[in-house]
Amino acid sequence: MPHLRNNELLAHQRQFSNLFDNNVEKIKEYVDTANSRLDAIISITNNSHAIAADAVTAMICENQSSLKSKNCVNTTNKMSVCLRDGEIILRYVTYLLITKDNSVLEKSCLKDLKNTYLSLGVPLINAIRVVELIKDATISDIKSTVNLSSENEKIILNLIEETEIYFDKIINLLN
Repeated sequence: MPHLRNNELLAHQRQFSNLFDNNVEKIKEYVDTANSRLDAIISITNNSHAIAADAVTAMICENQSSLKSKNCVNTTNKMSVCLRDGEIILRYVTYLLITKDNSVLEKSCLKDLKNTYLSLGVPLINAIRVVELIKDATISDIKSTVNLSSENEKIILNLIEETEIYFDKIINLLN
């Protein structure tokens, strides 16, 4: 029996050691990318109102024909909600860039975003288009903000890929 117990302990120790090594690598990668992440997050946060406002405005300009329908976004209330939600979405994305915790989207108010737009009469296609425009502007912002040296290029590409994934998940919440 003691021999069996020792084998179990050794197996647990190896398992813990592998888990520890994997976590150390993840922490090392995170620390190595921290400055670039923070630069991107600060810029996105500072520009969040302009990014959201430009996206809503661009969506309306793209959909001039929809302005005449009763389901248009051309009311103060609907515009305010779209602008507010655009800034909230950007806050979530910056949080995700810091934490890499995707589970926050399932627990967030964003899962009810679809119902909010439906109750206001905002076509979901317009809401999705606004998020796509915010995504494009955010990625542009990351590209122009973070120092793009040859050693940072991989970090930037990974950061952009992460950002795209987070926005795609948010867009899927609206589908």
